[in-house]
Amino acid sequence: MVADRAARFADTNLGYISIDDGKCNRCRHVYADGLRCKAFRKGIPMEILTGKFDHSTKFPGDHGIQFEPREEALPK
Repeated sequence: MVADRAARFADTNLGYISIDDGKCNRCRHVYADGLRCKAFRKGIPMEILTGKFDHSTKFPGDHGIQFEPREEALPK
């Protein structure tokens, strides 16, 4: 996953944004770069990355794939 704090910022045309607020870093579908996933292979929308939209529900273009916690994130 994301190795260090500096890597948890997305470089956009507008500068850097924090992606710590979203659920993506805890989702089983996210890719290693933390900016793409099975639902959004070309890039996770900013509303989801920043936590403004809770992707536990449908989002346009998500191909029916929503947030699912990784196994290691589930309480035992």
